[in-house]
Formats: sequence, structure tokens, C-alpha cells
Amino acid sequence: MTRLDPLLKKTTVFTGALLLGLAGGFAVFADDGIPRTPWGKPDLNGYWDFHHLTPLQRPRQFEGIEVMDAATAKDWEDNAYNRVADQRGRNSTNSNVNYVGVDLWHEEALGTWKLDENRTALITNPSNGRVPPMLESRREERAARPRYRGFPRGPEDRSMAERCISAFQSIPPIQTLIENAMLQILLTPDYIVIHTERMHDSRIVPLDHRPTLPAHVKQFYGSSTGYWEGDTLVIETTNFHESYSYQGSSPDMKVIERLTRTDDGRIHYEYTIDDPRAWEQPWTASYHWKLDAGPIFEYACHEWNYGLTGILRGARVAEADAAAGPSEENYR
Repeated sequence: MTRLDPLLKKTTVFTGALLLGLAGGFAVFADDGIPRTPWGKPDLNGYWDFHHLTPLQRPRQFEGIEVMDAATAKDWEDNAYNRVADQRGRNSTNSNVNYVGVDLWHEEALGTWKLDENRTALITNPSNGRVPPMLESRREERAARPRYRGFPRGPEDRSMAERCISAFQSIPPIQTLIENAMLQILLTPDYIVIHTERMHDSRIVPLDHRPTLPAHVKQFYGSSTGYWEGDTLVIETTNFHESYSYQGSSPDMKVIERLTRTDDGRIHYEYTIDDPRAWEQPWTASYHWKLDAGPIFEYACHEWNYGLTGILRGARVAEADAAAGPSEENYR
């Protein structure tokens, strides 16, 4: 078995799913207004845009308010860029800080986003719209994790995203981002393929509700199994790699995703986080995906990863400066 065998196998499955999807013909509309596949299931195929401005947790100023009024919602949407700029320190008065390029891009992108039905939080359970308090045992566990501090010695000291290995948009639950919040679904009778634009990855989920992998086998994207509950597609994922944590979750986290096609051309996406090692209770969030004309663009993060190269070169320069000690040249 060569290094390419797993990749070739994955590509073959993805291509087979594509061909089978195309061979299935066009979707048909049922009396309920929901497009369906030739085999009768809601048609989830297509490109889906999951950009939105609704925060995961309900901000304190909206305590007790589930839905904003029209004026408040417009103000929230109009000031999306300023909030992000403040959070990232972009609005600094320091003349040495220059974010012009990325800020123009983000300002344009955020200017087109909307709230998900004017909601103040994605979290629907608990009813306060907040992630439940973390268990003290989990806090202590996280605090005790060995962490490398100082200049990165190599790629292994940087994050999975910086190394172009994985991005949280590809790992359940699916979370939005300022850029690349797009995905493509290919649905067959036996599999669903969820291809996210960032980080150019495809989750291939069998729909026969087969058992997940043994508990000791961990994967970057977890081990997923799917099945239908009426017209809702349910995907259960466990066996997450320890490098991934969602809101402080442990490797014991179980994510239950529910995809429901609506008669207004959207997908209602709901997910439940069940992690007794991190929280006393499961919690649930949801939002909508919008059908898009596409396409999905290649996210060629891995090709000459200049960002990571620059980080490591900068670390070597910083090390040399630190070894040389303070000097006038170092502060120019």
C-alpha cells in the first residue's frame, strides 16, 4: 500500500458519489413544496452558503430577548464590520498598525451578511442562549495541558489551520467564518458527501447508521454515521482527535447534526453537543443555509504555504535578536 492509496480511495468515492448523483436525474417537487430525489428523500444536493451574523451565544445586552426588532437588527447588521474590527484591534489609533488590505476585504464581505431571522443567538437550548458552564474538572484538565511557549521550533508548534491540515469549518459542527463559508452537498441513497470550501475537505458519511470506529481510533474530522428520521438527515460524529476542541469540548464530544430541507429553498441546520466530560448538560444551536449558484473555489492552502514559512523565518530572526541582546539595530 502506497501513501497515495488512501487519497485515491477517497477521490474514487467522491467521484462515484458525484456520478451517481448526476445519474439520479433532476429532483422532483412534492406536494409539500420540498424538492426530492428520485428515491424520495429531500434533495440536499447543491451549493450552500452558511454566512450569517447571528452570534453563537446571546450577547449580554440581549438577555431575555430571542429576536431583535427590525431597527435593532438593521443596526446590528450595519455595524458588523466595526464589531469585528474592535474585537481584533483593527480600529487601533497606532499608526504602525496597517490592516488596509484585509479590512477592505472584510468590510465588503460583512456588508452583505444578514442575521439568521433576526435572532440574538444560535443556541436554542439552554433557553438563555449561552453555552452551559464548563465543569471544573474540565477546566483543570485544560489548564494542565502541556503547551509550548516561546518561538515555534517547527510547523508542529503551530495550529492545524496554519499548517493547512484542517480548519474548523470542515469539522462538525459547521461554523461560519468571514470568508469561505460555502459548502457543496452530494447526496446518494447510501452516502452524503459534504465538501467545505475551507479547508478543501470532504466528509463522506454512510447513511446506514453503521457503528462508528472503535473509541481508541481518533480522526481529525471524527467518525460519522448518518441516517434518516423522516425527512431529516441525522449525522452523529464521535472519535475526535485531541487537537480539536469546540468551545472547550473534550475528545469525548459527540455532535449530532440535523439537516432539514425547508420549502423556502433553505436547509435548517441544527446541532447538539453532548460532552459529559465538559458540561453538565447537552446544548443545541441552529441556523439556516441558503442555496447558492456556486461554485466552490479551490482552497489551495497547502501550495507553498507562505504564511507558515514567514512565521518560522520570523521566529528564527527573533531568536537571533534575543541571543544578540538589546542593541540600537534591533529597535530600528
